[in-house]
Amino acid sequence: MKAFLRKALDSAPMMKSGSAYDFALEHFPFPESGTILDLGTGNGHGVAYLSRRLPEASIVTLDLNMGCVRWSELEFGPSRPFFVQADVTNIPIASGSVDMVEMVMTFHCLPKPERVMAEAFRVLKPGGSILIADVDGRHWMAKPFEWVEHWLVSPLTHAYTEDEFRALLSGAGFRNIRARRREKSGMKFMMWLFAEKPAD
Repeated sequence: MKAFLRKALDSAPMMKSGSAYDFALEHFPFPESGTILDLGTGNGHGVAYLSRRLPEASIVTLDLNMGCVRWSELEFGPSRPFFVQADVTNIPIASGSVDMVEMVMTFHCLPKPERVMAEAFRVLKPGGSILIADVDGRHWMAKPFEWVEHWLVSPLTHAYTEDEFRALLSGAGFRNIRARRREKSGMKFMMWLFAEKPAD
């Protein structure tokens, strides 16, 4: 039963949509020709979409398990992302080497959140940025979301509030933290956070 429901969830149109990325690209600056590190590959549709929207960027995507990637369904931009199987709490990338770290619907189920933030901060170049898009812990959907995730995916799932995210980001050293929500239509349960690693 759980396996069937997880397969159905993975096949849902929302799981293949680039809407979360469209909102982020509209409201936050992305390095159009820099290096972007995506944490949490999932089914791969998100990073494939990002490679089409940012054809000049070099994209690296990292996940502990690539077993969920739907290779036959993915359509890449001119440059195919680099797929790396590794632990996000110990990122195998040199310090100060990427322009942006982004996580879309990933952070809620990661272990050791402080460690993940510290690793994201480490691999970023001075002046680099982090983008997180996830379920807003203050939205009414947060608790049902956690319940379903605990049952189907991971007991670690936690829908973070904006205050919790701000504490984690500032604790890792990030500054200029900004948050946005989509108020008018669709995905009102999501929150986007953007922050920067100090340039000096």
